[in-house]
Amino acid sequence: MEIRDDAGFFAALDANEEQPYGKARTARAEELVTVAERMGNDENLAWALLRLITAYNYGGESPRTPVPLSRLLKLWDEHPEGFDEQLTHHLFWDLKWITSSLLSVPEVPLTAIRGYLADMERRYRTAGHSLRPVHQSRFYLARHIGADAETTEAFEAWLAADRDRLADCDACERREQARWLIAQGRDADALELLAPTLDGALTCAEEPQVSLATSMLPLVREGNPDRARAHHLRGYRSVRGKVSTYAAVAEHIEFCALTGNEGRGIEILAEHRAWLARPQSDPSDHSDFLAGVAVLLRRLVAVGGPEVVVFEDTTAGGLGERVERELFEIAARFDVRNGNDAVSSRVRRRLAAAPVADSLPLGLRSVRVATRAVVDPAATAMSGRGVAELLSYASELDERGHPRAEAAWRDYAAAARAQGQDVDGFALAALTEADGIELVEEGEFAAGAAALERAAAGYRAADAAGRAVGAEVRLAMARFRADEPDALALFEAAQVKAAAFLPDDAAPLALVLHHRAIVALASEAEDADAILTELHDLGRDHGLRHRQSAALHIRAERALQDDRTADAEADLSAAITLCREAERPWLACRPLFLRSQVRMRLADPAAAEADMRAALETAAFYTEPQFPVGHALTMLANAIGAQNRPEDALPFALEAAHVFDDEGDPEMAAACRRGAVGMLFGLGRDAEAAAILEELLPEVEEHHGPEHAMQERWALGLCLRRLGDTREAARHLAMAAETAVKVADRATQAELAVAAAHALDDAGMAPQAQAAFGRAIELLRAEGDVRETVRALRAKAWNIASSTDREDPSGVDRAVALFAEALRELAGAETGARATDDEATMVVVERAGTHHQLAHLLARADRLHPARAAADKAATAYVAVLPEEADGYLDAVQLAARIEAFGLDERPAAVTRLDVALKVCATSGITAVEELTELREELDRA
Repeated sequence: MEIRDDAGFFAALDANEEQPYGKARTARAEELVTVAERMGNDENLAWALLRLITAYNYGGESPRTPVPLSRLLKLWDEHPEGFDEQLTHHLFWDLKWITSSLLSVPEVPLTAIRGYLADMERRYRTAGHSLRPVHQSRFYLARHIGADAETTEAFEAWLAADRDRLADCDACERREQARWLIAQGRDADALELLAPTLDGALTCAEEPQVSLATSMLPLVREGNPDRARAHHLRGYRSVRGKVSTYAAVAEHIEFCALTGNEGRGIEILAEHRAWLARPQSDPSDHSDFLAGVAVLLRRLVAVGGPEVVVFEDTTAGGLGERVERELFEIAARFDVRNGNDAVSSRVRRRLAAAPVADSLPLGLRSVRVATRAVVDPAATAMSGRGVAELLSYASELDERGHPRAEAAWRDYAAAARAQGQDVDGFALAALTEADGIELVEEGEFAAGAAALERAAAGYRAADAAGRAVGAEVRLAMARFRADEPDALALFEAAQVKAAAFLPDDAAPLALVLHHRAIVALASEAEDADAILTELHDLGRDHGLRHRQSAALHIRAERALQDDRTADAEADLSAAITLCREAERPWLACRPLFLRSQVRMRLADPAAAEADMRAALETAAFYTEPQFPVGHALTMLANAIGAQNRPEDALPFALEAAHVFDDEGDPEMAAACRRGAVGMLFGLGRDAEAAAILEELLPEVEEHHGPEHAMQERWALGLCLRRLGDTREAARHLAMAAETAVKVADRATQAELAVAAAHALDDAGMAPQAQAAFGRAIELLRAEGDVRETVRALRAKAWNIASSTDREDPSGVDRAVALFAEALRELAGAETGARATDDEATMVVVERAGTHHQLAHLLARADRLHPARAAADKAATAYVAVLPEEADGYLDAVQLAARIEAFGLDERPAAVTRLDVALKVCATSGITAVEELTELREELDRA
């Protein structure tokens, strides 16, 4: 559209301000400068130049700002009278950007930058402004060139100078100050400085999202990983894809790299892959991004090797070499300009950063980077223990049944082979047995059975007949799990062999009885109790407390099947004690795990929490390989949540999802994430909940069916609505409502229809909202839900009135008709509502609320007589439900009185109304009547 006059020009400027920062907005801003030049109006040109400077600065092209700024300054110097107060303020505001813009271009000499700084200081002094922005700019220059003394001096001068209208916003200043403190190793001080921003007290166009990114690594270093995770989830949604937040995106990539979330880092990098080819016109921002990427790529190489695939055609090693080459080339350009290696040194320090956490579950499903297995037998052999010592250590652990025995055997075998020695026969048998057990657990029954047969033969050859029986028992269990007919015969044969070791060695027989008891319970054999008793007594009589404990554990499981919860708890408690007395505390993990579940059944979540924590801690300490960590974490989260401590439960739910991801159980991982989302939603942490839901939704839609997808969209829509993202909220809730028609009951359909209607209303989509409200009203009537039907009718009425031109009375008329319909609903329900006091009270409250809202709608439309009548009816209805509905009563009275006094010029009637209301309040015990009293006094003075 051709711009013909000033009105059209400024309309075009304002329209461009609504566009997102980037190439398109910048190009339009440049066009409007040309238009202003053609119009020959200095004021128009000044505004166009200001908007272009803003577009460059936030569109990732800040080094281009000096040209339009110089033109603007020339206009000011030649025609200052053409600058009004607003233009003048913008001019001095944009002067602050010159230093950072020029610093970003390595080809601009330091002498030129210092010259601009001197000019800036002169202009600020002449105009009488505070020098705070000048000191801030000097700080940026000194920090950039690595002049520590000058940086400190400028930093202190910056903080000491007065803040005036030209100072950067408090949030932005605090962020830059905090970054300096972080670079000095003062994380705690930096976080204290950022606290008002992180807590939401200070905001601006860039905040809090940029400070959220800056705070993440310091939070982990300061021992607050949960908040760091929250800042990642909350902050990344706000910076994703925005060129104005280059550095923040890089900080999110770096955070993932240094907290064991390399897969998530790859995903973020993939979303911003185009930024890798960013033109060199903006080298400072580009190098910030490349540095964060380089940290990630170094971690990928360290964890998985250089061949880890980053993109479909790119490896971590290859991309890392290219990124670092470009990064150090940019740094070298700055170093040449600065005359030192300050910039390169900062880059090297950043790239050398060590991980701050081995694993920090984020709650997001990301591709896991396979850890590179590095085996160096010679290094193992020379790690401080000789081969003989390693053999002795492994034998000791094996004798005690320690969970680390297998790893010790493998260390010994690797060391022996590295020294050219034969591996001990018993050790080989133990390792073969371990391999067989693992194969059976993985469902490879034939291969596992074959390995166990070899293990039994190996034990016999090593003169360990008792251990051979143990391998044969596990072989029998493998056959049983494979439903092979000879399994029971194998058990009987093993028991005969084991009995021959009595009375000197009861361990083989105890092992046989242990497995026979498991089989008897699984097959519901009648002799299960007898076998358990025999195992218990054998363990007691021969000092095998851990086998006695196993009998009690199995008996407890049987008691739970019969709903004998108290008996199960008693047996499990005894089993735990026996494990500890046997000096095999790792065996207490599973009875602790089961007792925790029992105590949840007994409604004792605090005791359940203590048990599950103990089980997890013990399993982790002894590296118990078969312990179900994911399920334990899930149940621990449930136990803590049952004590109304969702914030404490949340980390365990997220960690459980992480574990299930690693175990290849997507259904359980998704369930854990849904539980975490519920906790976050209840805590009001909607941005984090939305981040998880956005990642979870595609997987749920693909694998878990439409009903689950409906639930996730519903939750996501509610989160987004509370975040103010009205369009996306409306989209998800409308889609959920459509799905509900196919998969949900009528009550759920109604609830979702109402939620979708409100979201569509928020988004300004009036026709769609009215249709959704209509659908909701039909469903709610069918459900017999009078209160929600009335509320939906009122909401639809407001939507119609608000979306209709104020000059068109038909919108108000249609809205009034809906209020009348709501009152008829209540009248129809009144007879039935006499059944209970609660229903009768509901009718009174909703009738009062309906008259009250109608009064406001009519007053807004200047229909004062009917508005007063509705307000009067509302106040009268509220009296019956005082003092609970005091707020509604007071507002209705004030509305009626103001209409009378200021709209209808009936002040005596208003005074009388207020006097009566004050007496009602006194009688009802309502004391917060200041607004009524003030209005009464105002009328007396009039």
